[in-house]
Amino acid sequence: MAKTISTEKLQTLRKSAEGFLLIDVTSKESFDKDHIPGARSVPLDVADFVGAVAEKASGSKARKVVLYCSGPDCDASTKAVKKLVGGGFTSVIEYEGGLAAWNESKKARLARAGRNA
Repeated sequence: MAKTISTEKLQTLRKSAEGFLLIDVTSKESFDKDHIPGARSVPLDVADFVGAVAEKASGSKARKVVLYCSGPDCDASTKAVKKLVGGGFTSVIEYEGGLAAWNESKKARLARAGRNA
């Protein structure tokens, strides 16, 4: 079973100095419409997905990689995790909530701050 990360833990990881790569595995069109700030686009259906992620990771398969897709009903990030682990990556984490959970969390944070989303 793959490691997973919650929205809160992803927010903490993003604020930390720990280097990691955040990958959006949805289509380029979907990424262009909306994505988590700092994410890189590597659609799951690219010809050499593992190679494309390795390139973004500067060739290091030991670099921590967090993958996500559109939301909990999307299985692209689960498939992407399997491909990367099978391709030799050693620190792969799935953000199961995906963009949908991220955006819900963003709305909640803005509401708590007294602003509209």
